[in-house]
Amino acid sequence: MSILRKDHVVGTGGAALAGGAAGAAIGAVVAGPPGMAVGGVVGVALGATAGDRIAEARDRRENLGHFQQIYQSMPYYRAGNDWHDYAPAYRYGLETYEKYGPESFADSESMLQGAWEANARFGSRLSWLEARPAVEHAWRSMDEALGKAEHEPRPR
Repeated sequence: MSILRKDHVVGTGGAALAGGAAGAAIGAVVAGPPGMAVGGVVGVALGATAGDRIAEARDRRENLGHFQQIYQSMPYYRAGNDWHDYAPAYRYGLETYEKYGPESFADSESMLQGAWEANARFGSRLSWLEARPAVEHAWRSMDEALGKAEHEPRPR
């Protein structure tokens, strides 16, 4: 299961509808029309919660899925690049955070840049200057999810 939150609209919505229908049916049998209304509301809530948890558990993208859902809305996104360009940068940020996270991003940046360039950008078309915001975004997101103080971006 991932640490970073993803949206599971289909899983949540489908389970909410099924839960609402089941709750309404049970409520109607037990308490008539008022029971149907209460059962429907409770069923939707329980179904949505269960559906979201099941969808999250089955999502194989782990933390990378969070970024796949939002990368095109980020200020550093550039038209003409696609997920295959940004995925290696986010993955690199998540993997290096596990190893170097106790240090600040600024203190680790020189090493991060060197490894990015030495490893042929891990298949991405992004240069370090283009990938850097995505890598840093992964670090900041992990800090926030783990309740750590944010790594401050280096002044430019």
